[in-house]
Amino acid sequence: MLRLDRVTGYPLLKGLFLCFLLLPACPATAQGSVDRLEQGLSDPSFKVRLQAAILIGKRKLTRSAPALRDALEDEHDAVRAAAAVSLGKLGDQEARVRVVRLLRHDSDLVVRAAEKSLALLDKAKNSGAKYLVAIDKPKAPRKTARSHLDRVVKAMQDKIGQNPNVIISAGEEKVLKRSRLKSHLKRRKLTGILVQPKLAKLSAKEKHGTTVVDAKVSVIVVTLVKKRMEFSAGGEADAWIEDTNIAKSDQEELESTVIQACAEAAAEQVYDYLLRRENY
Repeated sequence: MLRLDRVTGYPLLKGLFLCFLLLPACPATAQGSVDRLEQGLSDPSFKVRLQAAILIGKRKLTRSAPALRDALEDEHDAVRAAAAVSLGKLGDQEARVRVVRLLRHDSDLVVRAAEKSLALLDKAKNSGAKYLVAIDKPKAPRKTARSHLDRVVKAMQDKIGQNPNVIISAGEEKVLKRSRLKSHLKRRKLTGILVQPKLAKLSAKEKHGTTVVDAKVSVIVVTLVKKRMEFSAGGEADAWIEDTNIAKSDQEELESTVIQACAEAAAEQVYDYLLRRENY
């Protein structure tokens, strides 16, 4: 028997367009046209690859998004830039992490394209977003299972990401240094927020013929750039099973259950805070 108790305490970039078509014009809905454009992304001529990347975005060929993601690694900067912008036009959220990596590229053309792409992806996902929220790796006691830490982060991402004011970071704070991060957020019209979770408690005890697992997750919310503290939250939970000699797998299941509950409780408070932040 298992019981769970929870207590919640741009403008278009210049230089990316050709004045002539390098690929035959076909109806965007025709399968042959789509295949030809995807093949164009691997053509030996960078001009053909460039035109293909542009047209895929212009014609909103969403099924070609995986091929465009690969084009972000093209050897020619113009092709990378065009692929990034087109992925933004397609609203391809799976491309976020790879587009963010382009923010540290040496080419200004590629960086500007990446920023435009992210702005388009923001609009496609959540046009009313106010915050870019990054979630730190949780602090925890030594030898805490990696799966437990991943569970905390996932619970935070899932709950906080549902907030209509939030875009979850794809690693911008790791790619950009402080001054560049500040200007980048300004261009995207987002305020940077950092959520710092901690698995403050995780213990298993035998009590009255049962095994009880207790856990606590605490969270500190700070500004992403200046690291100024703004809010704190926490969640506690316990679960028990009517046995004192339980298998390791059963204990891990209990631990996962209470950690999930704690993380969700803390995340819900952060969700509410960000929903009403301007009123605090």
